[in-house]
Amino acid sequence: MEVNGKNIKIASTSGKMVVAKSSNAYPKDAEAPPCGVDGMTKLTYLHEPGVLNNLRSRYDINEIYVSSVIVHMMAQYKGAAFGELSPHPFAVADAAYRVMINEGISQSIFVSGESGAGKTESTNQLVRYLAYMGGRASTDGRSVE
Repeated sequence: MEVNGKNIKIASTSGKMVVAKSSNAYPKDAEAPPCGVDGMTKLTYLHEPGVLNNLRSRYDINEIYVSSVIVHMMAQYKGAAFGELSPHPFAVADAAYRVMINEGISQSIFVSGESGAGKTESTNQLVRYLAYMGGRASTDGRSVE
């Protein structure tokens, strides 16, 4: 590999030189273990190449599940107007929860998508948020979660 100002030259597997703009290159996470990390938030660089590399590393060792949720994110979505924050299952769950509590109207949340699109994980996040909002301390013997 040769870095020359704005260009990076790399020899391909066929022996030919490939030239790429350095602005298109992404830094390698030197601190990430070779087997990947179990939570995407642990990545130093949370960009597409980093995420894909982590998923490949986890897949290679048959540890395909990773988490991309930060628990304190729930507090950010609590009471925020729908659309005020970035799209997230927590935003949908909070909107449904607010209507149930404030207006007494039952709610349904429909989760759809292609196979492998993340329906199960999205549903888990919805339920986790609803448990966070409506749950009681486990010390009183009752916990929604």
